[in-house]
Amino acid sequence: MKTILAIAAVIAIYSCAPPRELEAEMVNAELIRIDTVFRNQDPQQILTWRDDYNIHYVTYATMNRNYSVGNRMLVLVKK
Repeated sequence: MKTILAIAAVIAIYSCAPPRELEAEMVNAELIRIDTVFRNQDPQQILTWRDDYNIHYVTYATMNRNYSVGNRMLVLVKK
């Protein structure tokens, strides 16, 4: 009986929370810088992007992918 009441209480608490939605947009950005770091003992690339409004974005990439500075790509950005 206690188990059923505990489950009902958890369901009641989580049912009051509003649903979460991720809002994101695609931004055309230019690659301006490539750095190499060791993250979790694996070398990775840090890619720095700049969009048309001069906002910088940072992404991580594996070392087996090749990127060139100056490339323009679509980057998914959280609103």
